[in-house]
Amino acid sequence: MVEEKAPPRKQGLRGWKAAAAVFGCGTLAAFGVFGVILGVLSLFFNTVSSGLASESGSPSLEVVPEQTIKPRGSMPTGSLDLCGKTIPQVQEFSANRIDSKGNYSDPGEGEAPRSVIDECTWDVIPSGARSSVWNLKFSYEAFVADKEGNEASDQASSQFDESVSRFNGLDLESKSEGSADVADVSHYVHGLTEEGTTVYAIVVRSGDTVYEMDFETDRGFPSGELVPADLFEHERDALVDYIEVRLGIIGPG
Repeated sequence: MVEEKAPPRKQGLRGWKAAAAVFGCGTLAAFGVFGVILGVLSLFFNTVSSGLASESGSPSLEVVPEQTIKPRGSMPTGSLDLCGKTIPQVQEFSANRIDSKGNYSDPGEGEAPRSVIDECTWDVIPSGARSSVWNLKFSYEAFVADKEGNEASDQASSQFDESVSRFNGLDLESKSEGSADVADVSHYVHGLTEEGTTVYAIVVRSGDTVYEMDFETDRGFPSGELVPADLFEHERDALVDYIEVRLGIIGPG
């Protein structure tokens, strides 16, 4: 009689082992998906960051700001009126204009040679509650272009040197002179005249513009005493601050 064999025992995991295996596989799969997501996000942020760094740090991609400096010939006619428009705006300067206001000259935009010229006279009420008024003669010349239409820096330099030579020739008592440390280059002279008035004069070169201030105490009441230079410098500085701003915006050179 043939002996019947028992059916083979099925292989596999049962019970808690099967549950543990399923849980383990699921956890690994979850970590795998999460890792892929992290990798994609990391790649994305790295790409964006490197792109931004390239835009901000690479010389080849550097954004050049638009040029805002106007060419020399673009200064509009009549725009550099220091006597008529700039000095009256100086709040720290108390004065009345007493000249005829007819000295302004400007050949016009595009003309060559072109120099803007003006002069004006003021009765100045000095700060510090001084009893008498001072006289101020202000003049300037802005060398916009030479006869070929090019920069006129040489003419400005020559004009400044001529004014300095004239200052050096003034006959004054208790005379002092030297650099006033104003703008590009400057020179002042201070002293007492034969009539007993005090003079403080300064010439300034700013770019291709040369301007001059000649202060003098009241000739009608000469005191014969030297007024300190720092009192004139207060009025001078108030004017220079405004004039330099205007020349920085529109002046030549």
